[in-house]
Amino acid sequence: MADAILYRLLFIAVYLLFFSVRGYYRFVKPRRSGPEDVEDRKRFGVAEAAMSFAILGYFASVILYLLGLSFFSWSQIAAYPDLLRWTGVALALANVPLLGWIHSTLDRQYSACLQIKEGHMLIQSGPYAKVRHPMYTVLNGFSLGVSLLTANIVVIGFAVLVLLPFPFVARKEEKMMLETFGDEYARYMDETGRFFPPLRKSDPSA
Repeated sequence: MADAILYRLLFIAVYLLFFSVRGYYRFVKPRRSGPEDVEDRKRFGVAEAAMSFAILGYFASVILYLLGLSFFSWSQIAAYPDLLRWTGVALALANVPLLGWIHSTLDRQYSACLQIKEGHMLIQSGPYAKVRHPMYTVLNGFSLGVSLLTANIVVIGFAVLVLLPFPFVARKEEKMMLETFGDEYARYMDETGRFFPPLRKSDPSA
């Protein structure tokens, strides 16, 4: 029981650390910078709906896990190795400085929605020098990491489900960027990977 409480507290601490960075760049810094006009915004589609469902399920299962309700105890994996929990902690913590790096690189170009703002520029520095969608990589890496900490099959299952729609959302974003930046973005795609640095310089779909 003591170990279960310890891991729940550790889960909360890691999440607070991550969202202290996320919250600053999403809510505090935009207010200081002021609002910006939006020129183009893609519609909410099937991939976004699937992602929203998975995210809602993920957070609902996280809440049930943190509350430690008896009817949800069946979802805890028996004989779960502590090494796997701490691997999850390490994975989650590794994504915190990466999140800060991404946000500081994007600066005012960051948007929580899939949209093109007035004066939008193509960022090709920092993490974007090698990866087109590092934010997606970090968000999924963090979610998967903290899910491993829980040793809960439902939380882990929803964390995996959250991963699945991202390639489709990324393709929609890339189409929008191609329409906006044309050949410049096409060349950028040739030089970068989608979620990870490319194994070969010319591989645009890694």
